[in-house]
Amino acid sequence: AVGLTSGHFFYHSNIFYSQKPTHHLLKNQEEEAMASRKNNNSSNKDDSWSSSDDEDDDDEDEGEDRFTFYSICSNPAHPAPPFDTLSSAIEHDVTTYGFDFLSHLPSSSEEEGFFEAAIILVNKCRQFVKDWNGDEANAKWDDDVSKKLGTDLNDYLNTNKGSLDLGDEDRTKYFKPVLEDDSVLMCVDELHDLKRESLGDSFRAVDEAAQIGIDQSKEANSDGEHALVEELKAKVSLLEAQLARARTCISSLANDEEGSSSGSCSDDEEKITRTVTKISNKSKPDNDTYYFSSYSNTSIHETMLRDTVRTAGYESAILSNSDTLFRNKIVLDIGCGTGVLSMFCAKAGAKKVIAVDNSDILVQAKENVKLNGFDDVIICVRGKIETLIQTNGLPLEKGETVDVLVSEWMGYALFFETMLPSVMVARDAIMTPRTGTMYPNIAKVFLEGTNDKERLAYWDNVHGLNMAPMKDRMISELTQEAWVEIVDDDCIVTNRDETIAFDLNTCKDEDLDFEAPFELTLRNDITATAADNVVEVHQLVVSFDIDFAVQNTTKVSFSTGCQSTPTHWKQAVLWFDVIHNCPVLNRQKGDVMRGIFKMKRNAENHRAVDMAVVWETGRNSEGSWKRTMDGSIKRSLIA
Repeated sequence: AVGLTSGHFFYHSNIFYSQKPTHHLLKNQEEEAMASRKNNNSSNKDDSWSSSDDEDDDDEDEGEDRFTFYSICSNPAHPAPPFDTLSSAIEHDVTTYGFDFLSHLPSSSEEEGFFEAAIILVNKCRQFVKDWNGDEANAKWDDDVSKKLGTDLNDYLNTNKGSLDLGDEDRTKYFKPVLEDDSVLMCVDELHDLKRESLGDSFRAVDEAAQIGIDQSKEANSDGEHALVEELKAKVSLLEAQLARARTCISSLANDEEGSSSGSCSDDEEKITRTVTKISNKSKPDNDTYYFSSYSNTSIHETMLRDTVRTAGYESAILSNSDTLFRNKIVLDIGCGTGVLSMFCAKAGAKKVIAVDNSDILVQAKENVKLNGFDDVIICVRGKIETLIQTNGLPLEKGETVDVLVSEWMGYALFFETMLPSVMVARDAIMTPRTGTMYPNIAKVFLEGTNDKERLAYWDNVHGLNMAPMKDRMISELTQEAWVEIVDDDCIVTNRDETIAFDLNTCKDEDLDFEAPFELTLRNDITATAADNVVEVHQLVVSFDIDFAVQNTTKVSFSTGCQSTPTHWKQAVLWFDVIHNCPVLNRQKGDVMRGIFKMKRNAENHRAVDMAVVWETGRNSEGSWKRTMDGSIKRSLIA
């Protein structure tokens, strides 16, 4: 998966592991030495998640919330494009459908009910558009049909003015959003501003009076002027009262997310409060919504499909094991995207393939399946796999289980995007006991060290100018987080250490947050600095390998390591502070870099990952370990 489905871009897949004993466990005397050193170190070094030798913890600025707006007349038969601003979505309705939503809103200067009326009106319009299915809806959609929809909606609202004149039952009905996660409902205050602007200069005069604080008694030099000022003053008072009530209601939302009344709102305002509470809860950061919507973008799927290491690897693993693993079997493809893996499975002879995705790319997946003649085998189902299992939403007959669970869940550094737990839920719930298998079934995480001296040396001569002070700034930036990039094998200076391996058929959710030992030594083909025979390690590179290695089948593997053909997963890079404290290895003296590598899901965004490394360099001398350097770093991969 690429940042989203199978691991591509800044947001990446989900993964875990079942830890196996590895050949690079430290020797007993080394373990004892490490334990002794840890006991003698201060507590801040013991906890690599909460402290680091190489950088201070800085508060990160919260990103500003962004909304995607859909026009009021966006129809399932002819959906309108999304818009970045509310005003552009409303303008689209005017120009395309001849429907001016603002004209149907109550005056923004009315004392009571604007916010409630706006919520009801939005949902009334959306319900009408959703249900609008006249002869035009079944014909080829063109400008005339669009104008007809706009005209019908205008007539409906003009005939049924009751956006406010509704009984309690109808009011409650229209408090429920018709369009899930409707950003228009989340920005009713902006609707209020747009309505106010649409009224023109006369209303802006009210704003000016409020902002400047005109002294009415001095400005009113005549009875007519005095009357005007009194009218404006009254309108300003109404607006101020309305704003105060709105603030009270919003404050009650912050203190009571269940929408219970604080006692300071009227009955109507309590209804608004309850509605806005639901909208407010929806507007909170939703990492799952962001994750799935990201996979609606064609470019992500194109990137994954063009990754021949990834796509050809799955194709070879499936088709080369047609008779031994897939023929006449039931297959579940989680995160199916365009349906490519499902179609490979159908080609391999599966009798039923259930293709699941929670992104609207599933629309095209269904078309792809039909176009290639696999619609008699492949059934496309939209939804989160956990929900589909809980609600019996998968097309499995009574007693049917899944023989092969195919998924491309991998993300940057293997676990970015945290999709694997969802796959494991299906594994534990519906995979055939004993004979069923995950495919792939083995994942391994690797570490290796690099030296990027050319990147540092660049600043010493920039078009004949010495810009060495830029090195400090660059390193300060590079050590703030983990980076995803393609690392040239020429930069690798150590062995590639298999740090941990996961048996995907048996690993548990708690295994996914792990720590494992590693040990790195200089490669034989690396030339150390002639003067002192030493090599600096500037970065740790995290990569992974994937094995399709089910017993009695043809094994197929692919790697995301620096030594292999680059993939869309690239590599995850953890920079050391190369100016103040980076590992140095002496080849002549047989130096080793060893330590503990930790990875866990981010506390605020479970689809991101935090990584930490506690390291030391040294050598075995006369039967004991002699440490020469040590330190710790922590880095995060955040979408």
